[in-house]
Amino acid sequence: LVIGPHRRVSGGGFGRRVAGVDPDMGHSLWSLAALAVLLTCLPTSIAFAVGSVGGLARRSGGPCQGGGHHGTQAAFVAAGAPGRWFGTEIEGKSLGLRPALLPAQRRRSSGGVHQGAAAPRMSLTVLTALSSPVVLTAAALGTLDGCGRLLVNIPRVLELQYAYASRLMERGSQQNGVSDPVSFVRQQVLESNQYRTNVLKLFVKYDTDNDGKISKDQLVSALKEFPALDTLTGSTDSVWAALDTDNDGKIDYQEFLSLSAGDLRLSTADDLLESAKRGYVTDSYDDCKQLTADYAKTFYLATLAMEDAKAKATWAIYAWCRRVDEIVDGDTAAQTPEEMQSMLDEWMERLDRMWEGKSRMGLDQYDIAFVDMLQQFPGSDIEPYRDMVKGMMMDIPDKVVYETWDDLYLYCYRVASTVGLMTLPVMGTAPGVTAEEAREPAVALGIALQITNILRDVGEDARDRDRIYLPVEDLRRFGVTEEYILKTAKEGGEVSDEYRALMKFEIDRALDYYAKAEKGIPMLSSGAQLPVGLAAELYREILDQLVTNGYDNFNKRAWVSKEKKLLRVPALWLKTVTG
Repeated sequence: LVIGPHRRVSGGGFGRRVAGVDPDMGHSLWSLAALAVLLTCLPTSIAFAVGSVGGLARRSGGPCQGGGHHGTQAAFVAAGAPGRWFGTEIEGKSLGLRPALLPAQRRRSSGGVHQGAAAPRMSLTVLTALSSPVVLTAAALGTLDGCGRLLVNIPRVLELQYAYASRLMERGSQQNGVSDPVSFVRQQVLESNQYRTNVLKLFVKYDTDNDGKISKDQLVSALKEFPALDTLTGSTDSVWAALDTDNDGKIDYQEFLSLSAGDLRLSTADDLLESAKRGYVTDSYDDCKQLTADYAKTFYLATLAMEDAKAKATWAIYAWCRRVDEIVDGDTAAQTPEEMQSMLDEWMERLDRMWEGKSRMGLDQYDIAFVDMLQQFPGSDIEPYRDMVKGMMMDIPDKVVYETWDDLYLYCYRVASTVGLMTLPVMGTAPGVTAEEAREPAVALGIALQITNILRDVGEDARDRDRIYLPVEDLRRFGVTEEYILKTAKEGGEVSDEYRALMKFEIDRALDYYAKAEKGIPMLSSGAQLPVGLAAELYREILDQLVTNGYDNFNKRAWVSKEKKLLRVPALWLKTVTG
């Protein structure tokens, strides 16, 4: 703490980094606290050192003289310490000021206890005497450096103190019925964890046209983030009038800065704007990461083996895919086929807007990361994304039936293989390998993963949605009826031999596609081989678990524990490295 003028305070009001205020101000406040600590402890430290030296001198009189540790005791008395010296009672009672100042007396104790304890006490005394000057010197140097910085920043400290006092007065005025919307918004910004360090994060969020200006409607949307503002009459008009200083019908980012504490320097506006844009994109990627971690645990674990930029891009792609799937198959899914179709059509139009990258109108926080991903990894093809939306349209009818494997293959390609094609530009290919050459294994991996999902969720799909994704021609081949699947899923029961044979057949088909996909892993860039191989291996283990469960996907869910997943990583890493 004492030698801490280079640390930054992150939680306190003065330690926050505010534009226009020297960040060393927070450091100097540490030093001010250190100075107070030093001045408080200095008398005790000096007494301790002097007492230690005196103890050394007395100790030289003989190993059994009890007065040798009275000097050290005096230091502890000065600090208000209790009357024990490492658990040894002094003079048979609590240590007070008087015993510590008495002349040296012979300690009489049975069994020579004091004599045996003399050596460690003397070692501690020597250590204390030698170390005290070092600690005091280091403390003094650190504190003097901090004091210098504090003197330089005193005007700004006072300025922030005044601003803080003004905010308290404004709050009291509002509580007394005085309505000042501009001051109220400024107060809300300063108390917001999200915007207090850079108010332009709020500006960037609602500047959906990317023109460095916001309209009145966009300002209204921004102010809705502060619900308490609704209690003040005429709030929007008052804020608009205060910010639009040049009366051009738009608020630019420099005008928007007046919503800060008032100590921002406009010379830093451009830097603040760029920082806000980067922060907004970073927050969007974090939201995509959390979404992936919540809904695709196996897939998320595989992304942790990627390079940072590739992992973030993959999270953005997954978030896009997940949300389009939610339109037809989620807690917030549309209620009627007509609504689903309308929402998917709108999603397709939204995709086209994002691909153009001209406006953020109507985009949410996940879309911001998606647009940035397209810019960071050029060369992406829009068709896989459109194909996925078409795949979701195949899920719209109340009764979904796939007569043949070819029908189901098309569905698997659209909802799963497209993901491999989406991520291929992100993953990259090995030297000498083209994206076209890596395309077929990427498609095969998507087919394998989707078959695995279908087999894992047979009972859940039948029980919750009355859906069976297995090809009708396969059911007929093995003598399994749709009625049997629906009844067993909802009512439970034993798995028939016919159904086990059907499951074995479907698992073998999936394993064939895993084998085709595995041949393509060396075609990927070195940084992508481990995560893709890990995803394939972990999903394949779901099939192994299904076999272990006796092909029962009605009453048991096939899943792989986190511990088992982690145990797979070293072997896969070695396999990737050695080829």
